[in-house]
Amino acid sequence: MNIVVVIPVYNPPQSFEKLLLDLSNIEFIKNILVIDDGSKKKILLNCDKCTILRHDKNRGKGTALKTAFEYLKDKTFDKIILLDGDLKTKKEELQAFCEKVFILNDKQVVIGYPIKVRKKGFGVVKKFAKFVVRIYTRKEVEHCLSGQRIIPFSVLKDIKHIPDRYGVDISMLIDFIKMGCEIKEVEFDFSHDEKGKSLKDLLHKIRQMKDIFWVFITKWRA
Repeated sequence: MNIVVVIPVYNPPQSFEKLLLDLSNIEFIKNILVIDDGSKKKILLNCDKCTILRHDKNRGKGTALKTAFEYLKDKTFDKIILLDGDLKTKKEELQAFCEKVFILNDKQVVIGYPIKVRKKGFGVVKKFAKFVVRIYTRKEVEHCLSGQRIIPFSVLKDIKHIPDRYGVDISMLIDFIKMGCEIKEVEFDFSHDEKGKSLKDLLHKIRQMKDIFWVFITKWRA
């Protein structure tokens, strides 16, 4: 099976190097595609399995994924593993999640969700995101905002629209369900930089909410 890991990053933390090292040590993973979305400090990769694509400025997660998918469209893979650049996990947990590629068919999408979640924010963004997914698919997806996913390579050509920024995870999830894909939510023992209740974090949540609302409007017009 031919697998590619796709990681969009912007100013990645120190843990990013460990993530790449752990991925490169997983035998069945031969290709890791990193999209540097305009990081202030140039990302240097010391990994034979890694390819890096760079944006000259920060354009958002959705645009980073567009760049990745455009690069991959003429290549041949079976599955795509999508991971966040600030993902922190043990190598064994990472491998266990990635091994889900071997039990999936071409109509199944995996979403990995954290086992231990510390609730720092208000949960409004997640509730609204779940509402948007439910409105357009009549499906309840609990962990619809998680960026840890495994998707069939074959679905790329059928994705209708990729928003530029935070709305990308919700937009693609709606498309996957409308394609007839089964969404499998699985435990994955990981953590990353959680957002809390500071002014900076609240502004981040407002931007997320705005982008998800734009997905809601865009899907309504489609």
